[in-house]
Amino acid sequence: MGMYCTLRRVTLDKLESYLEDSHKLEQDFFSNEVTQAPSLDIDKSWDGIIFLLTGSSFENAVENKMSHVILGSASVDENQDLGYGPARYLLPEEVKSLNEKIKAIGIEDLKLRFNPQEMKEQSVYPDIWDEQNSFDYLEEYFVKLQSFFQHASWANEAIVIIIN
Repeated sequence: MGMYCTLRRVTLDKLESYLEDSHKLEQDFFSNEVTQAPSLDIDKSWDGIIFLLTGSSFENAVENKMSHVILGSASVDENQDLGYGPARYLLPEEVKSLNEKIKAIGIEDLKLRFNPQEMKEQSVYPDIWDEQNSFDYLEEYFVKLQSFFQHASWANEAIVIIIN
């Protein structure tokens, strides 16, 4: 078991329906029906990516706007726990703004930010940073995240994020 992060692209209308009734979000995310909304599972890489973007683990990076790539900017429903807290979201304008920032980050930039010792000291989840391929793991999911944000930006979509 572990803490996995899933991001889903949704229209603004769909997001507004979730904000009106958060049970709709829960039904959409956890139903066995195939969904039409594009989603991205970034496995357990989410806190490592936050570290690469902010220099801090998620617990210390909340005030840094770059952490919103993974943590969103607001909760759908503070009282709804979907595993490790409520679903979070980004509005289409926020998606576009963050997309502009993350698409400018290259792999060499990420390598310079990767600091296994500091990540271990800050207890960056999932505490695998001294393993040989740990940077490759983050790189793989970061590249997917860049593409996901680019497509959401082009489609003028919001993003809903769940860690469970």
